Amino acid sequence: MLIKTAIRRVVLLSCWLALPLHAAAPEPVNKALSAAEPPQLIWCLDHFPHFHEYDLSDTPSGPSVNIMQELARRAGFTLHFTPRTSLARCLRLMQQGEVDLMSNLRYSKERSAFMTLLPYSDNVAESLFMRITDQRLIDSKVQLSSLTLATLRHFLFNPATMALIEEESRHITQVDSIELALEMLLRQRIDGLVAPTISTTEAINANSSYQHRFKIAPLDFSAKAPNSVHIGIAKNSKHAALEPLLRQHLQAMLADGSVQRLMLTPEQYQPLNPPKQQP
Repeated sequence: MLIKTAIRRVVLLSCWLALPLHAAAPEPVNKALSAAEPPQLIWCLDHFPHFHEYDLSDTPSGPSVNIMQELARRAGFTLHFTPRTSLARCLRLMQQGEVDLMSNLRYSKERSAFMTLLPYSDNVAESLFMRITDQRLIDSKVQLSSLTLATLRHFLFNPATMALIEEESRHITQVDSIELALEMLLRQRIDGLVAPTISTTEAINANSSYQHRFKIAPLDFSAKAPNSVHIGIAKNSKHAALEPLLRQHLQAMLADGSVQRLMLTPEQYQPLNPPKQQP
């Protein structure tokens, strides 16, 4: 009986948690937390190139990981993370209170109903990706009606792009990942992909078979209105009462420049590789 119980515990843990992120010992920033065992918070995350990635490893890396580790160190909690999990499943687990944290989230009324959203970074740039052999010059949103496009399922774009997607919904397919959308684009099943600029560029540059196969159209997807990305804290989490503490330390990280330092700027990522010049 003891053996069966032990096996069951191992299976459950392996389903939900990877090894805890190794960070410096938490500072005693709060008497209530430092006097007892540090709270154990679970961060649910997918594979989002450049920001948090699971490339050939069970341990995620990237600017989002750096920020979450620093927040855990300052606030005095132990950070665990899920294995690579789809965005849709992370949202469901947050709603159920089975996980505690998410990051890189845009605000929506629906999301705010089951999580508290703390802004920490500026808007994520978006672009239209096309095959490099496609000779059409797309520099106006009106031209999109002539294209078959793909977007990322459950990903919230800036409000202007979301409105455009709604208008052109009959021409748009939703897919679960950037990699799947690029494969569809390469196979000419779609004409273009509307997706986050940095993450999609990173996904292209990381795959040798994708390099020199895609281009970014000159269409401007920038939005004038601020549209921050957020860290989400599940309202049904057993650690939901820590929200004021996390908010306090996140604000301190913003004020002292830590977030800016840990979040690589767009100038620091590798731009889309240009095609090789023919001799």
